[in-house]
Amino acid sequence: MTHMDKLRVFGKQIRVMVSKHQTVQLPKEGQPDAGLTKDYSNSPLHRFKKPGSKNYQNIYPPSATLHLSNIP
Repeated sequence: MTHMDKLRVFGKQIRVMVSKHQTVQLPKEGQPDAGLTKDYSNSPLHRFKKPGSKNYQNIYPPSATLHLSNIP
């Protein structure tokens, strides 16, 4: 996750760091801070979620090398 720290997204710098806590309590619906956090762990759009998928087989850490796969 350190490679994502200080990354620029939509023109703004984001900060990413590991929590010192084992679990993070999300705010309940209706609380003022509820819109600031969201859990995407069960999203059907998660492309690395299914172990049999091609995306799951081609996970590489960030590097200076461009990795290509499935080229005819």
